[in-house]
Amino acid sequence: MSNTVAFISLGCDKNLVDSEHMLGLLNEAGFELIADEEQAEVLIVNTCCFIDEAKQESIDNILEVAQYKKIGNCKALIVTGCMAERYKDELLKEIPEVDAIVGTTSYDKIANIVKNVLMKNEIRQHFDDINRPHLENMPRILTTGGYFAYIKIAEGCDSHCSYCIIPKLRGKIF
Repeated sequence: MSNTVAFISLGCDKNLVDSEHMLGLLNEAGFELIADEEQAEVLIVNTCCFIDEAKQESIDNILEVAQYKKIGNCKALIVTGCMAERYKDELLKEIPEVDAIVGTTSYDKIANIVKNVLMKNEIRQHFDDINRPHLENMPRILTTGGYFAYIKIAEGCDSHCSYCIIPKLRGKIF
């Protein structure tokens, strides 16, 4: 029997596209994708932290699903996305239920990261260079109903506006 994975995707449409690629990679690697967080053996939260409300929503979701390590089937809780990129050390320190943190340019390695966490390997963080070019033509499972899909026109931003964190979370435009 394959391990079951439930996925929560928060934030912008770029995050949703990343989530759909991670779902495709997990499916291709033989994981069973389910919607029931309480029954899932692996819980993945793809986070956002662009504004304070998004950061709080991400924290609330992580804490909510962390309970399934005690009352559900959860063997692994993995946090990905922008909040993971920005607050990697704080997340591991403040939420000990989190088993692994995955950066915004490392999501293509999600299947191997999940396998390592389930085998209790000590890799708790995986972050590639923020300006690493993103891979194309990866498997993808659409979550938008199948009759439309979001696409990324660009990744990151080169502007470095004083009020914006995007270049630090998503890298340069590719």
